[in-house]
Amino acid sequence: MEWLFLDLNSYFASVEQQERPELRGRPIGIVPLITENTCCIAASYEAKAYGVKTGVNVEEAKQLCPHIQLVEARPKLYVEYHHRIVEAVNSCIPVTSVMSVDEMACKLMGRERALPNATTIAVDIKQSLRTVGETLRCSVGLAPNRYLSKIASDLCKPDGLTVFLLRDLPQALYCLKLSDLVGVGHAMEKRIYSNGITTVEQLCQLSPEQMRRIWNSVLGERLWHWLRGADFHSPEFKRKSLGKQHVLAPKYRTREQAFCVALKLLHVSAANLRKLKMWAGGIGAVVEFLKKRPARFDREGADVPAWKAHMRIHECRDTVVLQQHLTKLWESCPAQEPLQVGVWLFNLVPDELHTLSMFEDDEKRYRISTVVDELNQRYGQNAVYFGGIHSVLDSAPTRISFTSIPDMEDF
Repeated sequence: MEWLFLDLNSYFASVEQQERPELRGRPIGIVPLITENTCCIAASYEAKAYGVKTGVNVEEAKQLCPHIQLVEARPKLYVEYHHRIVEAVNSCIPVTSVMSVDEMACKLMGRERALPNATTIAVDIKQSLRTVGETLRCSVGLAPNRYLSKIASDLCKPDGLTVFLLRDLPQALYCLKLSDLVGVGHAMEKRIYSNGITTVEQLCQLSPEQMRRIWNSVLGERLWHWLRGADFHSPEFKRKSLGKQHVLAPKYRTREQAFCVALKLLHVSAANLRKLKMWAGGIGAVVEFLKKRPARFDREGADVPAWKAHMRIHECRDTVVLQQHLTKLWESCPAQEPLQVGVWLFNLVPDELHTLSMFEDDEKRYRISTVVDELNQRYGQNAVYFGGIHSVLDSAPTRISFTSIPDMEDF
């Protein structure tokens, strides 16, 4: 064994059941806010038994499980628990990589690689997790590489332990579905099918070159080696964009209030840009509007009407200038009832590749933004803010994304 991968089971729902004993043993769905126009971002195993999955909209969740209880998400609480869980895992084995708020990978060293020792560590982690919260469970995967350990952790939930031995690969994977492979989503699965491949066994019989052609990328060739137990990682990912989106509460579903929420999202994104020591070469915004069509059209896959616009800009990370660009973009936004708004910054450039400005005013504005960042970091989020977002301060609270975990001072 080389890697141990830990996947917390129904993490958000389990934390809520830990904090609120009256929810234990009951089907619950975690939602960003209590409204019919949103989806479940997590579900307890009691709700999953009725077919409620992550991403299911509230209306469908209630049809599947009429007695489901909706619980508004508390991201700060989940991040607090995350740090306690990392400490608990570290007491058993050092955490090598935190993959997300509910996933982490541990590199096995020396005697830890022996299967009996690795399984003992897995059991110790499960017991240590119970000291954080008795409702918390995790599934653990053991494998020769991180990719396979992640797959293994997904196969037996909740509270499972799955092992892939090097000598059994790739034959041990033949019983899996193509969608069980990490990175094979719906679109990729269709592309694989179009090449006459319908099973993992058939996929494993391809050559590295054939895999590369199907993926149209070196990733296909890497996958060929990973499925056989080779232990190496993909090159470091270079961030090309960042942004935020938010489903609007009913009181903010006007063009003017949606713009204020977009400004707040932009202010947070700009602060994150400065934290990452990067500059943006472009800005974009998107708005989805409330659908007025009968529900039967939705089931037929009709597109949600939306507005989207973007523009290239001189490299910037100053909030005031970015706000001016967003205001310009917003001029073309239709006057319909908005449901969701998003803002993103793209063409990101790190400090070392940024071209310095020749204008003193640019530097002055940037200093203002950095002082605001420092005050908010010291005294709490929104201790200082721009007046344009005053009416929407309670909107778009900090959320947990799939790829990053907010710092506690972000709440």
